[in-house]
Amino acid sequence: MAALMHIMNPMFKQMCLLDEQPVRQAIQRLETSRIQIAFVLDAADRLVGVVTNGDIRRFLLEGGQIADSVRLCMNRSFRSVPEDSSREDLLKLLDLGLNAIPRLDAAGRLIDVVTPSSLPTVPEAPVLVRSRAPARVSFGGGGSDVTYFFVDQPGAVLSTTISLFCHVTLIPRNDTEIHLHSEDIGIVQRYVSIDDLQIRLEQNSLLAATVSVIRPSFGFELYARSDFPIGSGLGGSSAVTTAVVSAFNELRLDRWTPYEIAEVSFQAERLCFGVAGGWQDQYASAFGGFNLIEFDGTRNLVHPIRLDEAIVDELEECLILCDTEVTHESDAIHRAQRVDFDKGKIATDLKDAVDVCRKMHHHLIRGELAEFGRSLHAGWQLKRALTSTVSNARIDEVYSAAMSAGASGGKLLGAGGGGFFLFFVEPRFRRAVTESLKSAGCRLSAFRFESRGVVSWRTKLI
Repeated sequence: MAALMHIMNPMFKQMCLLDEQPVRQAIQRLETSRIQIAFVLDAADRLVGVVTNGDIRRFLLEGGQIADSVRLCMNRSFRSVPEDSSREDLLKLLDLGLNAIPRLDAAGRLIDVVTPSSLPTVPEAPVLVRSRAPARVSFGGGGSDVTYFFVDQPGAVLSTTISLFCHVTLIPRNDTEIHLHSEDIGIVQRYVSIDDLQIRLEQNSLLAATVSVIRPSFGFELYARSDFPIGSGLGGSSAVTTAVVSAFNELRLDRWTPYEIAEVSFQAERLCFGVAGGWQDQYASAFGGFNLIEFDGTRNLVHPIRLDEAIVDELEECLILCDTEVTHESDAIHRAQRVDFDKGKIATDLKDAVDVCRKMHHHLIRGELAEFGRSLHAGWQLKRALTSTVSNARIDEVYSAAMSAGASGGKLLGAGGGGFFLFFVEPRFRRAVTESLKSAGCRLSAFRFESRGVVSWRTKLI
């Protein structure tokens, strides 16, 4: 008998015989076959026919003998499929009533038999994970989200997320090595294991700090890139950590909630990486959309804001986002603010900022956008008074140019010192304000509001 090396499933070898073997052998094959069919091959393992109990019965009734060659009673008209047939095609044939479908290679050799129970499931393929976390714009209350303030006084921040993202790709490896690719700054860090990363943890690596908190048990390649520049004031570092945490969360059986994602991100960025700042950015990026975020000594709560679509669309049209082309160090500004707070200088200003934030919330949900825009101005005046590092001559120049051209109000996003400005402008003044900002050396940035927070998904590794 032929070697039958081309048959993938050993169980089906017992269902095969050569065309020169006697009918007696076919009967024996059928007695041991649960699908009651035998496959007849030639000397080259090519499938030339099939035999069932009905074929043998008719052959014997017509005078055939069990010692005769099986080729005399086999059925030469049979249904087969090529080896590259899709799973969908096989399912359709089985659903039409075929209970055994031979699969043949290009030479016509039998390589497998497909039955309802043997049809393999889709094999598990290697996967990669992608995640995307939005940046945020904070309208009011910034500075009240730091723990040293809200542990005694309630804080509140009004913010939304926009269509500028940090993108993360996570590719598991078959070994313990960890490769971190910071595409925005062109740096690649390599570690032989998570223990090696913990030992060599660099203070200037946000990715390494985040991974050290998560402590994955496998090796991987991690790529991170952003749609916004470093030091933009858009909560970019929090978007990075949130996206990284979410990518690993995609592989967990017990998924973290948005609150837990924000907390792990806060731990990585503020405590492990050591950048001073508040809590709002992590919550904003994790939850997404318009939110009033409240902080106190017992719990932090994110209150999603439901707005009429017309309000959202009109607000989007009335806002101008521009880059001052001046980077800032939020860590230094927050540390200076903490010093002033400890000296008792800014507690009242922070309380007033919370009051303005709640007024802005009131105006927003009622669609009172003109009042909302003017509140931006009030909030900025409070913010720039917190500490001398919040503003500077360049920032004051840009703000003055926008207001002189007709802006109702605006604020510098983030801790201050540089980055992006957000202005509220009524329609009739929009062109004048944009031209004034361009003349002041600012670069305008198009954006849309983003209703979703951080998202993650798996896809097959190509």
